[in-house]
Amino acid sequence: MTSRTDRPPAPLLALAAVAVALVLVTGGVVVAGWAGRVGGPAPAGDPGDGAAAVQLVRGGEHDAAVLEVGDGWTLRPRGTSLFYTDAQGRISAGIDGAAVFRDGFCEADGPGAPGRPSNRAIAGFGRVSRLAPRATSRELARQWRDAVAYDHRTATTHETGPLRTREVELADGSAAVRTDVALRVADPGVCEAARVQISVVSLDTGRWTSSVVLVRDRGVPDALGDAAADRLLGSLRPTSGEPAQSLRSRT
Repeated sequence: MTSRTDRPPAPLLALAAVAVALVLVTGGVVVAGWAGRVGGPAPAGDPGDGAAAVQLVRGGEHDAAVLEVGDGWTLRPRGTSLFYTDAQGRISAGIDGAAVFRDGFCEADGPGAPGRPSNRAIAGFGRVSRLAPRATSRELARQWRDAVAYDHRTATTHETGPLRTREVELADGSAAVRTDVALRVADPGVCEAARVQISVVSLDTGRWTSSVVLVRDRGVPDALGDAAADRLLGSLRPTSGEPAQSLRSRT
C-alpha cells in the first residue's frame, strides 16, 4: 500500500463531515498513544504467518483498550497521524499513532513507484464513538472503504465489495462487532497489491465504543496472512482488566 501520509497530529475537522455521528473529543480526533514492549526473539519464519514478538499498542484515554501486534510491525512515534486524503487534499480517514507492517518494503523507482512511504498493512485505533459497536464498525468501515478506494495516481475509484458485518468474540472473551470490506485495484503500481482488505473491530468499553482499523494488502507473498490478521484483531481488549460483555452472556 502506498496511499498513506505521516505527520504530527492536527485537528482533523474534515472527518466530521464524513461521519458526523462519530464523536470528536477535545475538538479533534482523539490522539492515540502507543507504548511498545518487545518480547523475546521472533521464531524463524514468515512474519505474515503471525510468529511474532509482541508489541503492545495503547489507545488514547477514551479508547480504554489495547491491541497487540507482532513481528514485522513498527510502532509509529507517539503523536504521529496516518491518514488518507481525497481528491481535494482533505483528510478522509485517519488514525493517530499507528503500527505499520513491513514498513518501507518498496524501494522501486520509476513509473508506479510510490513516491511516499510504503507498507503492507496499517493498524491502529480509529475515533471513539457514542454509537453502539455495530453502527460504529460499519460507519468506520464505510469511511475507510471510500478513502482507500480513491487512487491519487489515476484519479479514479477502485472497485469495492459489500460491507460484511458479524459479531465476534475476542481473545479475552469480550463481545465485539467486526466489519470487513474488500477492494480490487484495477491497475496496481509496482509496489501495490491488486487486492486490499479493510477490517474494523468495535468494542463497547463502557462509556465509549473503541475501534481498531486494519488495512492490509492481500494476494502477495509478503502480505499479512489471514490468520495473523485475525489474531491481531482478536487481541483487542479493554484496559479495565475485565472482559467486556461476552457473547455467551448475551444469549
